[in-house]
This record gives sequence, C-alpha cells and structure tokens, in this order.
Amino acid sequence: LLPQSKQSSSYSDRDTTEEESESLDDMDFLTRQKKLQAEAKMALAMAKPMAKMQVEVEKQNRKKSPVADLLPHMPHISECLMKRSLKPTDLRDMTIGQLQVIVNDLHSQIESLNEELVQLLLIRDELHTEQDAMLVDIEDLTRHAESQQKHMAEKMPAK
Repeated sequence: LLPQSKQSSSYSDRDTTEEESESLDDMDFLTRQKKLQAEAKMALAMAKPMAKMQVEVEKQNRKKSPVADLLPHMPHISECLMKRSLKPTDLRDMTIGQLQVIVNDLHSQIESLNEELVQLLLIRDELHTEQDAMLVDIEDLTRHAESQQKHMAEKMPAK
C-alpha cells in the first residue's frame, strides 16, 4: 500500500457524528464490544480484495515503459519492453546507444522499485506495530469485560 492510500484503522481517527457518539455511549459495554468486533471482522474481510484491486491499479499505471517512448520506430521492441521480455535477436539489432538507454532505464526502474519496497516495508512494520497495540487493547478490554461480568454476577445473588 502506498503511504497516501494508507487507511488508519484506529477508531479514534474515525469521523463520527454526534448521534453515533451518543448511541455508543448509551450502549452497554458488551453490546459496544460486539459491534466493534463485527466492524473489525468486516474490515478484515475487505482487506484482501481491496489490496488485490490496488495492486492491479498500480500494475496498470506502471505498465508503460518510458523507454518505449524513446524507441517509437521499433514498436515490437516497445511492446517487449512493457512485457519485460526482450529476445537476444531484438537486442542484436539495436545500436549501442539504444541499448544504453534500455540499461539506464532498467537501472532507474530497479532503484525506484527498491525505494518503493523499502517504503512499503516500513509501512508494513508500522501497521504490524499498530495491529499489535490494538490486539493488546482488545485483550485488556476483554479481561476488563470478563471481570465486570463476574463482578455483576457476584452482585446479583447478594440482592
């Protein structure tokens, strides 16, 4: 995922209307917990298809090689460059200058892909850290809910 398309999954960042806030306050803890769990399940179910769609969009955006613009008189070479499948015979028919352009383009593509990979790995690590924090929060809330439920159960027979 690109940084500009990163979506925060924390509920504190979510925009809520006053009505939603009030209705959440009116709900008891267990109802709120169930609602949040349902929202989390829905978000997790949508994550994989959304990621696949984003990868497809990025592939289509990146499909055309800039070298293809430099070699307009060789349309089959341009198409092979887009598919990244040049044949030795194609390379043999090219001038040294054309080959140097292709080599330079490949080096710049490698560099930009490496930079993108580093950025994506940093984002992934950040998301893992955020997920771990959320899991700890969920575990704490679950323990708290269980202790509240026990406390309420102990209180009820006493009355």
